[in-house]
Amino acid sequence: MVNVIPVAVLVACGLLAGVTGYTVQGPCPADENGQVYQPGDRWLDGCYMCDCWVGGFGCNQWFPTCTYPAGCVKVYNENGCEVMAVMENQADQVCDPLSCYAVGK
Repeated sequence: MVNVIPVAVLVACGLLAGVTGYTVQGPCPADENGQVYQPGDRWLDGCYMCDCWVGGFGCNQWFPTCTYPAGCVKVYNENGCEVMAVMENQADQVCDPLSCYAVGK
């Protein structure tokens, strides 16, 4: 069963933090297989969601960093991005963040 609370926490954190990112003029990079991204392509680069367009590409932080109350443990995805926090002794209890911010790359 999908838990909508983590999604709400991430959305709230994103709204509180604002999104940070970067843009690059020039060709889009290649993926791990050496295939160059084409205009219209979207990919995840660590904790950044990137988009390719004609003449460049841009990446915005997809997951913010949040501060949680004592007794909460942060949960990370396979890319090492913080996605939420749960109570230390009750993994089914999601913690509400105290504050969130986006860190630059």
